[in-house]
Amino acid sequence: MDVIPGWLKELTDAVIGGVRAADEDAIRVDCHVYYNPFYEQWEVTLFLEETEVLGGERDGAIVPTPFSLDLTELMAVFDEVQHFHWQAQRAGEDDDLGPHVAVEGLYAGNNVWLRFLASPPQAYTRRESSIPNDGTS
Repeated sequence: MDVIPGWLKELTDAVIGGVRAADEDAIRVDCHVYYNPFYEQWEVTLFLEETEVLGGERDGAIVPTPFSLDLTELMAVFDEVQHFHWQAQRAGEDDDLGPHVAVEGLYAGNNVWLRFLASPPQAYTRRESSIPNDGTS
């Protein structure tokens, strides 16, 4: 996608506002966006990048970033919520997203299917284009 609409940045910032982690300054969020013309729906997938362990016997290990997501805040981001659910386990070997919270609804007049993953998708590799949670991007 060439141009990300401004409302989409506002949506992701609002969702990220509900994330709580031990080191909130170090939170780095990645985002995959796809517009599905068949459903006239924006598919937005958010997840926290993994964290490198510093010190101790696991020094240098790359692990999922521990966090919590305020679900009440997440629902309040949307103008209208049509579906809201939690997938607790991988649905099968080909399920790249794994455990996640999903919301389908309207945001700023746009039909959105948002998924917030418990950890990065299996096919994910770190990129320099991640969104830091510092208000600068």
